[in-house]
Amino acid sequence: MGRSVKNPRSTQSAAASIGVPAGSTAERSTSPVAGDLRFNTDTVKLEVYNGTEFKAVAKEGTSSITQDSFTGDGTTTAFTMSTSVTSDQTQRIVVAVGNVYQNPASAYTLSGTTITFTSPPGNAETITVIHGLDSNAPA
Repeated sequence: MGRSVKNPRSTQSAAASIGVPAGSTAERSTSPVAGDLRFNTDTVKLEVYNGTEFKAVAKEGTSSITQDSFTGDGTTTAFTMSTSVTSDQTQRIVVAVGNVYQNPASAYTLSGTTITFTSPPGNAETITVIHGLDSNAPA
């Protein structure tokens, strides 16, 4: 079943907006899907379901985004990142090999500063790891 925007508003003027589902904490979906977006009327915050729980979306602050880049050689599976990430933080990074998103559940594991792929990235394949997606803090 597809998802759609309820009550869309015209976006032809600079003053236009888009409506998102809204409701209290108790009115959250009983079967949310990762990526679901809603406005919580109890907390007065926009929130997103991350696959495990609803989390407030930062409305302001600064982010410290770091990008690591590597090149595959067809045999190496372990690469050293510039930032330590624990295995329970896989949702806080984005990994791409040859511009293809890698699923953290099956494509790699994390331990400290080491990312280990389940199979070696191909020869000359660009590997990109983006960290800091959870780093918003009030300015």
